[in-house]
Amino acid sequence: MEVTEIDIADIRIERPFSIFFPINDDTLSAIRIDMKTNGFDAGFPLIVWKEQKILVDGHTRYISARDMGVTRVPVLFKEFENEDDAVLYAFHIQRNRRNLTDDNILRCLEVLDKISAKKPADSPKPRAEKKESVERMARELGTSKSKIEKARKIIEEGSEEIREAVESGRKTINKAYNDIKTQQRDSGELKGATTTGLASDARYNKTLKALHSEILFLRDEGWTQIPRDRVLSDLEDLIARIDG
Repeated sequence: MEVTEIDIADIRIERPFSIFFPINDDTLSAIRIDMKTNGFDAGFPLIVWKEQKILVDGHTRYISARDMGVTRVPVLFKEFENEDDAVLYAFHIQRNRRNLTDDNILRCLEVLDKISAKKPADSPKPRAEKKESVERMARELGTSKSKIEKARKIIEEGSEEIREAVESGRKTINKAYNDIKTQQRDSGELKGATTTGLASDARYNKTLKALHSEILFLRDEGWTQIPRDRVLSDLEDLIARIDG
């Protein structure tokens, strides 16, 4: 594929490509400094959807060039069958460059779920499909199944305020999930059985002992059944829920 130089004004900025991964101010500043000294590096061209002239990848470089008055930029044109195809391409490029933060996960999950919903299901097995979907998205986004389930809870049941708090980085997915649970419990939507303090203490000690034994077993087995990273991630989720 050949890199071509075109007028920056001919490039269109459209959703969802422009909102997948918010621009990092520090990265933007560093690229501006480099671009001011060395110009736009043609070795890292903007990726543009050929048929639509939409910027698919390279938004930070695009903004840097635009703000500095650069009128012509190097681009690599790519052809896509449709917007979903272009979105998946953009997602995989960005995912391979970074560790996704909670705001990235929430934003990307919503877009990817919408794409998946358009595909016809092979068989009507809701529970099996839901479980497979959670596992697939956990792999795609490099996170735990628990976090995917919580993120979907936020997307489906969270208020606009809660979702905005996660997308802006002010709340983690765990904190937002716990806030939703608290709101539902306070409103009576979520109900749970009450127990005596004695029963709760006994159940807690039994559960804690079982968890401790299970983790030691997994460790002694060399983490062959459950990966160590997954156990640590689940424990981090538990701590976040306690702190939340």
